[in-house]
Amino acid sequence: MIYPFFTGKSYFSNIIRAGIENYLIFQPAKLRATRVKRSLLKKFKTVRFPSIDGARLFAWYIKPVKDKPTILFFHGQAESILHHQDIAEFAYRNGYGIFLLSYRGHYRAWGLPSEQGVYNDAQASVNKLKSFGINSKDIILWGHSLGTAVAMQTAVNNEVKALILQSPIKDIKTASIDLAKFYLRRFKINWLRKNIKNHLQEIEFMQKFDNINKISNVKCPVLLVHSKTDRIAPSKNSRDLYEKSLNAQIYLAERGSHWENKWCIKKISEFIENL
Repeated sequence: MIYPFFTGKSYFSNIIRAGIENYLIFQPAKLRATRVKRSLLKKFKTVRFPSIDGARLFAWYIKPVKDKPTILFFHGQAESILHHQDIAEFAYRNGYGIFLLSYRGHYRAWGLPSEQGVYNDAQASVNKLKSFGINSKDIILWGHSLGTAVAMQTAVNNEVKALILQSPIKDIKTASIDLAKFYLRRFKINWLRKNIKNHLQEIEFMQKFDNINKISNVKCPVLLVHSKTDRIAPSKNSRDLYEKSLNAQIYLAERGSHWENKWCIKKISEFIENL
């Protein structure tokens, strides 16, 4: 609610405004402890490397088997790579390589997150995989929620094998409205919904995460997966992105949580195998 007081053009206002946005958008998960699964302990290679602009990054890497592709995974808001160890297990079982990136300011990575910052981190990850001998054409980008914007930007800037968007957002403004609706329902103050929506629609955010206007520039095969019961990001996001895409497939599950992928993993596996 204090954000509009810092929408002036002064340097000080922009610093405060960017700080508010970065905190609310990312909410870095540093201290939300989740144990590393014993089945993965000896399979991960720990990778520490600099981003394009010098931020110190962290990742887990498992090498692909023979000619199998490598998945470069981007997690969502208030998450860390610890929350997506099931993706690593899925990749390992199928012989795929996996590179789980921890953005700047997140689990074991240094720096302050921002839109351009995490885009830089993603590009640095592509470059790091190339240094391991992985061709960009053998990389599958997989983004979850807010991470779909990072995956999208990386797909626009690189010639990759495919792009997977799991429970995607359209842009930061619609994402903020959707999230507000979720919390208004949860705290039983839905009567504020119209006022909050109007308030957010009037705000011009500095950072865009604009998937809806970028997807038409993606040349590789695209898979959109979304649950119809997603309460954080509505499945309409995927339907709207699908209409804008030139080469996307879409899968809408009847049921499934925003925070897990049991409902879509079979479809994702089929998509990868058919590439």
